[in-house]
Amino acid sequence: MTLWKRAARAALRRVGVSAHRWPPHRFDAMPDALALLRRAGYRPRVVIDAGANEGAWATMAHSIFPEATFHLVEPQPGCRAALDALVQQFPAFAVHPIAVTRPDVPRVRLIGSGPDGRGTGAWVAGAGERDPGEIECAATTLDALFADRIEPRDRALLKLDLEGHEAPALAGGQRLLDVVEVALVEVRFYEIEDHDRPLFGDLLEVMRARGFALYDFAALAGRPRDLRLRTGDAIFVRRDSPLAADRAWQ
Repeated sequence: MTLWKRAARAALRRVGVSAHRWPPHRFDAMPDALALLRRAGYRPRVVIDAGANEGAWATMAHSIFPEATFHLVEPQPGCRAALDALVQQFPAFAVHPIAVTRPDVPRVRLIGSGPDGRGTGAWVAGAGERDPGEIECAATTLDALFADRIEPRDRALLKLDLEGHEAPALAGGQRLLDVVEVALVEVRFYEIEDHDRPLFGDLLEVMRARGFALYDFAALAGRPRDLRLRTGDAIFVRRDSPLAADRAWQ
């Protein structure tokens, strides 16, 4: 998004108007959703951005949670220069150039990175998926990266934008989930291209089993052809979080 578009959207938000594209976006209210969390008293000390790409989301989230330390997890080599530049700009940023997945998987294959080793829609290849431009990269778990360094008092925010690989990443973050207060998870509403990735209902059950409740949606997007609801960004909060305690109708 260009600087003038960001400035225009910010000006509109100040007067209570949210602008978004249509189609294919039903709405894209990510900054507003995070701002509402802050208005509700949420102040994470740690933000984990898994699937950071070149850091656009982290930069936006930092403007809302400037007190937080940000961990940007991104395996695509072509994104590293942009992320390193952000670390120079924001001392509270740290980069982890590795993929996150389920336990006991030391390497994964990425499809969709493009010839320069970066892409906004790159995904971890499933069994039988092949692409001439795929790259292989080191992998680890969320627990190995963060479980021993984050505490409940950090009120951590975990963001997962892994193009269908969110469930394996969560499987590798069982200890971390015990100390995360808010999770922002990209979800799918049908089996896109029959790739057999977990759907929204599957992830909802995973998060419920780990003590989280669905709190909000930050974005919903339909496919361009007919606007059928395709993907979204769901916000989950721990059921014992102060955020979940307010259950008033008005």
